[in-house]
Amino acid sequence: MDDFEKEYPGFDWKNTPAYKHPGGKDCPCPKHEYIREQMRVAQTVSESNKDLPPEQRQQGKITLKFCPDHYDVYFKEVIPAMPFKYRFMTKVALKIGAISIQKLTYMQSDQCFYCKFGSGGFDKKTELPPI
Repeated sequence: MDDFEKEYPGFDWKNTPAYKHPGGKDCPCPKHEYIREQMRVAQTVSESNKDLPPEQRQQGKITLKFCPDHYDVYFKEVIPAMPFKYRFMTKVALKIGAISIQKLTYMQSDQCFYCKFGSGGFDKKTELPPI
């Protein structure tokens, strides 16, 4: 995070859509780090299920909790900024229920995944939790 701010002073990554960031998909900002982490989760679930028959495949139930602001960011910026393959897998996972998204109220925003591990907020951590 500090390296990003030193390398790109004055760049407002929080309020700039992900596709307008410097470096494109390789941008080192926290927003793109989060996008890359989501792609790794989708890829891990996909790889672990590749060789198994459908009835034995891992049913990875992932629940992401977002405050109202980050709920919109996830659907309007994070998913559209993913490459097509991962965007498609994420949308399919949402439809079949492998990933569930819970929209919290503002009073519960201390539980928001993005606030804790993403762009800043309540219990901001320096790294994402292991999946």
